[in-house]
Amino acid sequence: MTLRILSGKFKGRNLKSPQSSPTRPTQGILRQAVFNICQHQIQDVRFLDLFAGSGAMGLEALSRGAKYSCFVEQNRSAAHIIRENIQILDVTEYSELLAMDALRALKILARRKETFDIIYIDPPYGQPELIRSVLEEIEKNNLISLSGVVFFEDSAQDPELDYNSGRLKKVSSRKFGIARLYQLEPIDHS
Repeated sequence: MTLRILSGKFKGRNLKSPQSSPTRPTQGILRQAVFNICQHQIQDVRFLDLFAGSGAMGLEALSRGAKYSCFVEQNRSAAHIIRENIQILDVTEYSELLAMDALRALKILARRKETFDIIYIDPPYGQPELIRSVLEEIEKNNLISLSGVVFFEDSAQDPELDYNSGRLKKVSSRKFGIARLYQLEPIDHS
């Protein structure tokens, strides 16, 4: 499958995609939708790409003006592809790859007191408990900035996940082909 950067300074550049791996690249229409939603928030942000696959989301963010992207991917072949894509676009100094389980990576980021302005979560479909665990870890460790946004992707075939908590509220969910995109934002308690 050919992946391309959709917009920004790397527009039209091809990315490598993992072959015969359990990863599922985010559809171009869904990638475009995410960046249309946050187009006025992308400049100089810190972007976290969880279950990164090819790294297309985080690389798209860098192309559109993000100052830093952190990629988390546990699959070895996919992590190798992300490294190659980072080198292809020559964005090594603005990128970090954590080749490990997402929950472990979130704990490491929390220990480093990292915060992100945009977090994109694209776990294997049909695992609502994994999504809940990831969102709880993000909340518990204040990994999303107060003005930030969290997106997560799940199957449009699965029942809609109703996730609201003391710190994050669901703003919307939309269907895009086989996927459903959720948008969450922090609740300001000040």
